[in-house]
Amino acid sequence: MFKKNRKKYYIVAFTLIFLIIFFYWQNHTLQITRYELTYENLPESFDGYRIVQISDMHGKKFGMENIGLAKKIKSLNPDILLITGDMMSSTINDEGAFFDFLDHFNRACPIYMCLGNHEQIASQLTYLADNDRYSNFLARIRKKGVVLLDNSRITVKNDSDSITLLGLTPELYHYSRRDIKHYDENLSLTVSYIETVLGESPEQFNILLAHNPAYFKEYVSWGADLILSGHVHGGVIRIPFFGGVFSPEKIFFPEYDAGLFESRDSIMVVNRGLGYSKVNLRLFNRPEISFIELKSN
Repeated sequence: MFKKNRKKYYIVAFTLIFLIIFFYWQNHTLQITRYELTYENLPESFDGYRIVQISDMHGKKFGMENIGLAKKIKSLNPDILLITGDMMSSTINDEGAFFDFLDHFNRACPIYMCLGNHEQIASQLTYLADNDRYSNFLARIRKKGVVLLDNSRITVKNDSDSITLLGLTPELYHYSRRDIKHYDENLSLTVSYIETVLGESPEQFNILLAHNPAYFKEYVSWGADLILSGHVHGGVIRIPFFGGVFSPEKIFFPEYDAGLFESRDSIMVVNRGLGYSKVNLRLFNRPEISFIELKSN
């Protein structure tokens, strides 16, 4: 009897140890997802251009002072680092993790960033509270080398060629749920809105940083060649062959949860993010670094 019970205890103990290791691995180790994207309109000198994308840090650290994240990205030898928002949380002072990462990354390559909904909410909250948290955030990241694209564009040159990089900051109401019965279509982000804040799409190859991937069809219609998004955290819990379960708007099985999406000549990469959403859990959904290599056809 004692031997049988001891065997059961061993099985339970090993199962618990396995689950602890598995959940730690799922939540605290970085996964690099690699993409090779081919475009006919990519300038010749950008053939082989290496892009790293990160998103949705929310105070998450990998190694002391985020040195692990910085080293991992540096090892990829990127030409450019693109950040698609939510590097801070709206109601928690956790932006120090982002500052630490930038210190250790030490401008290893040019860094560009668009705003996420949490930065926008933090901006409104600090205005209402009459404090300078958000303005300090902007000042510090700019001092550490981040170029913020807040409904703006910039030309990125490589040798004699150039591409256009754009950052879209939609209104917070553009994050509202569109699956509810009485949804007001006036709350949707439209092509005309994008043209109002960003202008018409460039004739040359362009990359659009847009935190919310829900408007993929509108980004395509506007004329984006490559769209980089985040926001959905991979769906928090991913079910193999089915995808992510939740979106921040509490929509089950969101259409654009993570990975690669294509329409016409446009491609969207949705990064699963580094940190947590409202639930401090990731399952089959490791924190992600997107590594994109551009190829000319």
